[in-house]
Amino acid sequence: MNIELNNESIFISTGGVEWKDNQPSLVLIHGAGLNRTVWTLFTRYFARRGYNVLAPDLPGHGNSSGSALPTIEAMAKWVNQLLDLCGQENSAFSLEDMFLAGHSMGSLVALQTVGDQPIRFAKVALMGTAYPMVVGPPLLNAAKANDHAAIDMITLFGHSEASRLGRNPIAGISVMNVGEALLERAGPGVLYNDLAACNHYAEGEQAAAAAGASSVTLILGVDDRMTMPKGGYALASLIPDSQVIELKDCGHMMLGEQPESALQAMLTAFS
Repeated sequence: MNIELNNESIFISTGGVEWKDNQPSLVLIHGAGLNRTVWTLFTRYFARRGYNVLAPDLPGHGNSSGSALPTIEAMAKWVNQLLDLCGQENSAFSLEDMFLAGHSMGSLVALQTVGDQPIRFAKVALMGTAYPMVVGPPLLNAAKANDHAAIDMITLFGHSEASRLGRNPIAGISVMNVGEALLERAGPGVLYNDLAACNHYAEGEQAAAAAGASSVTLILGVDDRMTMPKGGYALASLIPDSQVIELKDCGHMMLGEQPESALQAMLTAFS
């Protein structure tokens, strides 16, 4: 569905199910250069199991209008504004004891979102995450030039060896080709904007301390070469009482690469 925010049209996936009264709200934030379709399995699953699901295309991504927001802090502020608006326009969308998940860049946005509004979120899942989330100059430079090499690097380093060799739980589909095609749909400058936002984000310590008011789970791919597990554990050490779930045989693009394992990890995080 579409909703108007800050004079821009924002597209939201609800998993194909209308919001209902007396259900918890689940918010899902996508990663750099991507859009809400990375959550398709998860929106449909949770929407049919008692959650009011909201998976937005961030501004300038997917079917949302506007320009990509330049910082993680601005994205987090926008997410909380979106939630306020949804709660005002639809009484079924609860703003209390919410569930929140973000992948990659979306995990930093989720971290800052809960840091800004710590009493709003009951349980949080940070997936494919690390702090700081350093992006190397070759990737940044290629993305800034809108060079396809940036997409090639993410596709190569974002998947585990087995996926690069063709493993896929869904017959006839290449997770690497699907990931590449999705990144190719981003508008000029969007991928660079997002990667630079991750690279420059420096408010993680304060957000992590505030996030301790929620139940936070970090979900990490053991074979992640983009946000390596040691960076995830470093972030976990900053969040009081957080827990870590490792996904074996899984790289950075866990939502497509190991969808069932990622789903089960989310169910554990939200239990």
